[in-house]
Amino acid sequence: MPKVAILIAASPVRAFYSQIAAMSLALRKLRWTRWEASVYAYIGGEHDAEALVEWLPHLRDVGFAWVSNTRFAREGDWAQSDAVFELAPRDADVLLAMDADTLPVADLEGVLDRIVETGSIAGVIAHYPPPPFPGTSPRDGWTQMAEGLIDAPLDFAFRCTLLDPSDERSLTPFYLNFGVVFFPRITFDDVACRYLALRPKLMGRMFIPDFSGQVALTLAIAAAGARTCALPMRYNFPNDPIAEMMYPEEQNHVAVFHYLRTERFDRHKIFTTAEQYSRFLALPLAGAELSFQRSVRRILGSDYPFS
Repeated sequence: MPKVAILIAASPVRAFYSQIAAMSLALRKLRWTRWEASVYAYIGGEHDAEALVEWLPHLRDVGFAWVSNTRFAREGDWAQSDAVFELAPRDADVLLAMDADTLPVADLEGVLDRIVETGSIAGVIAHYPPPPFPGTSPRDGWTQMAEGLIDAPLDFAFRCTLLDPSDERSLTPFYLNFGVVFFPRITFDDVACRYLALRPKLMGRMFIPDFSGQVALTLAIAAAGARTCALPMRYNFPNDPIAEMMYPEEQNHVAVFHYLRTERFDRHKIFTTAEQYSRFLALPLAGAELSFQRSVRRILGSDYPFS
């Protein structure tokens, strides 16, 4: 049976432990007939020892890799983010990098089959282009970021998913939202090696260096000549009103929710306590957030699953 390894970078605090536990439980609740799924967490930062003791019983099926304090002090959150690419398990047929604030709610086996069959790196195109320096167009920004780092040309064959398609700023290379990215084993090592070399070099080139990871992946994929597949929004659907307006049909068939917006609830608290869980399930939500809420109740239950 082929294997998929879900890779999550996180901090060693209650919020992240609770999100990983929720994802792990959701994966176990999904129907798996052709694939074997496992979860790996890459942890760095100041440890909350009490939180770890509290959550370990709910993380028994999760493999942990711990970043050293020395490395974290030197690199910050990039230490655990880069560890995802450095320490991914060798026996998986597909590596699936996911943010902690994502939740799988429907079958993933079809897209996993496609990743193996085509050898393609797959994900949902990013919502917006990386923030360019003031006065620079997104396309010129890409040219400046790539100059001298890769020789391969960038193909602007895609469009940012939350910009009006008629807006010329929406044209983009294969630039993925990092929330959910599928990698076939056949290309992972080459792309990961290039990514790890490129990302630190991009930090000084970008107006907002926080996006250096997503940009580094775009450049690494282009340099490696890897095959790509832009997935429909259902595989990384955000709780965002623009997404609801632009992709109503995708909202009806969500496979993975990305609950990244915080206007109506705190994504870091939903799964931390029975009180917070009940409070979230009682919220009067609408749109994608209502769909997410209903999926949480359907998969994880009306009662708090981590008592």
